[in-house]
Parts: sequence; structure tokens; C-alpha cells
Amino acid sequence: MSGIVVHVRQGFEDDAAKELSHQLNDCGVTSRSMQAIADSAIVVVTLSREDMNLARSKLKLADLIFSRQLLWLSSFVNLPAEGDRVSSLVDEIKGPLLEISGSNAFSGFFFETPDTDSSKELTGFCKSLTRHVENALNKIKLMPKGKGASHLPRVHLVMTSNHQVLVTLADVHNSSPWTMGIPRLRFPPSAPSRSTLKLEEAFHVFLGQEAMGEKLQAGMTAVDLGACPGGWTFQLVKHRMQVTAIDNGALDEKIMDSGLVTHLREDAFAYRPYDTVDWMVCDVVEQPAKITSLMVEWIVRGHCRNTIFNLKLPMKKRFEETTACLNHLKDRCRESGKMIEVKAKQLYHDRKEITVYVAVKSVAKRSISTKSG
Repeated sequence: MSGIVVHVRQGFEDDAAKELSHQLNDCGVTSRSMQAIADSAIVVVTLSREDMNLARSKLKLADLIFSRQLLWLSSFVNLPAEGDRVSSLVDEIKGPLLEISGSNAFSGFFFETPDTDSSKELTGFCKSLTRHVENALNKIKLMPKGKGASHLPRVHLVMTSNHQVLVTLADVHNSSPWTMGIPRLRFPPSAPSRSTLKLEEAFHVFLGQEAMGEKLQAGMTAVDLGACPGGWTFQLVKHRMQVTAIDNGALDEKIMDSGLVTHLREDAFAYRPYDTVDWMVCDVVEQPAKITSLMVEWIVRGHCRNTIFNLKLPMKKRFEETTACLNHLKDRCRESGKMIEVKAKQLYHDRKEITVYVAVKSVAKRSISTKSG
């Protein structure tokens, strides 16, 4: 057996499957069996070995909005109810998985479950098996240590029930570095809302650790549209940016005490800056098409160099709505002559929304409109 396994947000399996089908068609993979069970938080695609190799060379996690993690499947293992459960897993890893890996060893090992409430019951079982499987792999020298091994694929065992495990691997340069694709972020006690984790995760996913130092510098200018109570402003202040927070509501007093924030009680859809800002962020609750149009104006008119915004998705046709909004954004920027980089992902801290990052490659030195209206 061979194929693809992706981790997704529970309830979005159908959207992830539609997107995978679209991307696989673009890769030239037309023969497949797709399993997207509602509320399972994973999608499994069965492919021939030849088609899996083709997909592995062309399919990119960065291009998948509704998938958090991209894994390559070698087999299902049914664990015995009692007795030795380790040997069957190790046999699959050193046999079929190693064969499809294209290497002679692995850089790491994850034992994980889908991100569902029911799967939480399996986490203790996974932890108890992890040490035994990892020790067995070390004994047969399949997990060498050191920087020289960092480029090797990583083993992922995905436990879908108390007896079934999907044996998969991740290519380290085409996968999330986190278990289940979920970064482990701590909620800052001084942050005014948990929405602050959305923007923090977006920085990690879209920029990466190295680019964060370049893109998020002290003294940069930023605008937070629909800022209150200040969860996203908190992240900008954390990086010592000068922030203009736009919202008719009240902003958290601790954020104002930073001395880095100017709070303007204005309409997020009407406000425009005098000069181009380094960052504009937006988590306004509104129809995705309306938010997209607002973002297009900010980008095309040169109001910002970078933006991160959320699109709140409808109940139905979420993949279609996402595609339409992103295509509109790209088309309008292309027509205006703006060169942009676009990344989009349904992040772990998102709910029924996706987060979009746009970096403008060419932008006017000064904005062409006035501050309001």
C-alpha cells in the first residue's frame, strides 16, 4: 500500500479532500482513492507507488490550505490486543517505510493521533509505545544523531484507533516540524484575548524562525484593523513595533501602557494611513469577499508592505469560497502590476476561518490616499 495522509481541522475533511484532489490533478495524478471520514481530522489517499512518487516530487504542503501536515503512507498495521505490539511496527518501518523513503535511515520519530476529542484517549497508549519503538529503531541504527542526519525523512506513526496505526513518513523540507502540524504555543498571561495565538502561529508558519528576525523588527510601523480588545496588537507590541490600533471599541489598558500604541476610534473599512506601513493585520468578522476587497485596496494602493488577515468562511462551499477570494486577490494585484507572495493556511488556532499572508514585492514609497475615508 502507498499513498498520502494529511492532518486537518476536525469538520474540514471534505474541504481538505477537495483541495487535495485539485492539487493532485495539477501534479498529473488522476487515479486515486480518497477517504475523508467526517470528523476524523485526517484524510487518507491511496495511490499506486508510481503515482505516490510523482505526487511526492510535486505536491507541496505550503500549497495546501486545509492540511496542517503532509505524510507519505506505506502501510496500515493492526496491533494485537495483547503481547508484543512493538515488533510489528518496527518491521514495517525497517521494511516498507524505509524502502519508500529513498534513504537508509530517519532523522526523527513521532507517534501521534488525529486531532479529535476521541483520539485524546489514545495519547497515553502512544506515549507508552513511543519509547519502546524509538529504542528499537536506535538499536538497529535507523535513527542516527547529529546535524548530518537532519535532512533525512522523519517517521510518523498515526494511531487512528486502539488497534490500527498508519505507518507514514514526512520529508523534512516539505512538512510541518510539529507533531500533527500543531505548534505548541503558550498563551501569554498578559494578553487580552486568546486570539493573540492566531497571529503568533501565523508568524511561525508563514515566516519561520529565521525570517521572523528580519520581518518583525523593533521600530517598524503597523496597523491593526478591528483591534479590540488587542490580541493581535499585543503580538505587534511584543516585537516593539509602533502600532495604530483601529476600532470603535475599547483597547486593553496594559497595551496602551506600552507607549507603542495609538488607538483611533474609527471604522476599519474607512481608515487609510498617510504613509506606507510595514504591517497591516486584520481579524475583522465580515464576509470573506468584503475582507478580500479591503485587503486588495490596501495592497494595490501601496498602504502596506506585509499583511496577515483572516477570512471567516461560510458553512458550505468553504473550499470554493477560499479559492474565489484568493484568485480575486491575485488577479487584482497582477492587473495592477503588484508583485506579491501569498500564503494561506487553516491554522491550529483558527476555527472556521483561514489565515492569509501577503508580502508585497513592489510597493510605492508613500501611500496615495489620506488618513480617513
